[in-house]
Amino acid sequence: MNNIIKITKSMGQSLWLDSISREMINSGEIENLINAGISGITSNPTIFDKAIGQSNVYDSALIEYSKTSENTEEIFEKLAIDDIKNAANLLSKTYQYSNFNDGYVSIEVSPKHANDPEATIKQAERLWNKINKPNVMIKVPGTNEGFIAVKTLISKGINVNITLLFSVDQYEKTAYAYLDGLTEFAKSGLGATSSVCSVASFFISRIDTAVDNLLDENSQLRGKIGISNAKIAYDKYKKIFDKNLYGEGSFFPLYSTGAKVQKPLWASTSVKNPDYDNNLYLNNLVGEETINTIPLETFNNFSLSGKPNNSLIENIDQAEENINLLSKQGIKFDDITNQLLQDGIKAFSDSYDSLLKKINEKLSKLKS
Repeated sequence: MNNIIKITKSMGQSLWLDSISREMINSGEIENLINAGISGITSNPTIFDKAIGQSNVYDSALIEYSKTSENTEEIFEKLAIDDIKNAANLLSKTYQYSNFNDGYVSIEVSPKHANDPEATIKQAERLWNKINKPNVMIKVPGTNEGFIAVKTLISKGINVNITLLFSVDQYEKTAYAYLDGLTEFAKSGLGATSSVCSVASFFISRIDTAVDNLLDENSQLRGKIGISNAKIAYDKYKKIFDKNLYGEGSFFPLYSTGAKVQKPLWASTSVKNPDYDNNLYLNNLVGEETINTIPLETFNNFSLSGKPNNSLIENIDQAEENINLLSKQGIKFDDITNQLLQDGIKAFSDSYDSLLKKINEKLSKLKS
């Protein structure tokens, strides 16, 4: 485990855990993973749905919080904040030692607000203030309305993890929302630009699953579009955040004040197709100033048989040609990425509803 983390870190990539639960925190499992080199944690409604629904460790807190509130969303928020605070404390040394470039834990706003920037901003500010930890990121879905919220939140000095990114166009909007917000923050005098951090969570395997379903079984494009799309996005990242490019519209003026780049984060990197190498995405998405966030089971497999390489910056022309070939076959890639965004929001919304239902059911049983 430690060796695979050392290899990826030597190539400039951080590995974050795509899982959290009170049981993992209380047992010392999270701390052991951090000691082994895991340098961040992400959460979402699906993760909390499993954590709270499949464990009794939250029961006493459920009872306690239900005494002061009958609102299920408020009760869940308190449970989640407790876990995020504890995880942030465990990652505080990583945060300090990395000069505030790593060691973050993310918590997501309600997916119900994905198309409501005002509601997103309001909840994000509430979570940020209640958690009150500098190494926390608020996750905001990458919708057009979400980008409005991102700009506002960054301008207030709130760290943001933009999630559910599938297209390069979405990624560009994410990057510029961050830069525009950071420019406003720099002018506001609220603090140093170096205190603000953001990542752009680009989803991978879901793209291959969707595209492969439309391709012939013998197509040479099967299992290649997810990585090709990530390579193009990373190439775009390198150009937008070029620290050596001077002039109007460049990142250099902000960089010279200590501003951080908005690192690309590869999400959904567990392989869905059993015919593909289990480490397909982990091996081929390693690059400078990137993050890979992975579930524990996927990480364990990677630590045993992973062979990470530096191919992320190679064959960009071929990656672009792969995307173009889809169009020649009548496959509209933009339609696929748009649908994946909507499906992702729905999946998280369904998990959120399931989570609230489980909390109500648990409280009913515990009280009786």
